[in-house]
Amino acid sequence: RDKRALAAKGSLADVMCEQNELEGAQALYEAAVEGYEALYVGEDPSTLAAKGNLANVMMYQGDLVGARGLHEAVAEAKARRLGPRHVETLTTKHNLANVMCKQGDLPGARAVYEAVAEAQTQQLGPRHANTLSTKGNLGGVLQKMAKAAERNGEQRAEAAGLYRAAADAYEAKYGPTRPSVVSCRAKARE
Repeated sequence: RDKRALAAKGSLADVMCEQNELEGAQALYEAAVEGYEALYVGEDPSTLAAKGNLANVMMYQGDLVGARGLHEAVAEAKARRLGPRHVETLTTKHNLANVMCKQGDLPGARAVYEAVAEAQTQQLGPRHANTLSTKGNLGGVLQKMAKAAERNGEQRAEAAGLYRAAADAYEAKYGPTRPSVVSCRAKARE
């Protein structure tokens, strides 16, 4: 198996994802994972990246149990290989929290988003796009938790505060008309 051919499969799968051809993308990611596992021993970065992409496609197709399990395995492997606060590890944990949120595991998603946001703030800074994305998702989880509990207390106020902080940071970086600024400001008012 040729490393370039496997990378090309991954790139083609990326394009298919963008075109919403998820079944074809999944098949290509699965083939890439299989090829990388045959080519490399252990937790190779290419294998882990392909597995992370496969988990995302599984999530998009509704296989939340499979996606969660794969994201958990990739996050653990990246933490061992790269460290628990490495950018790639944090991105995988963010993706894991996305799946947890879709599964309705809001307390679990909240815990993961909070840990990732804290680490990203320290590693990347409070105004980095990854940090802002995580804080925005955390705000969304807190808002969902507040709505589910039918209360307007602490969680809703905390969510609004996170949305405002994300909007302020996005605005400082991109200006007031960027869609992410407008969206975060609107969510802060809900």
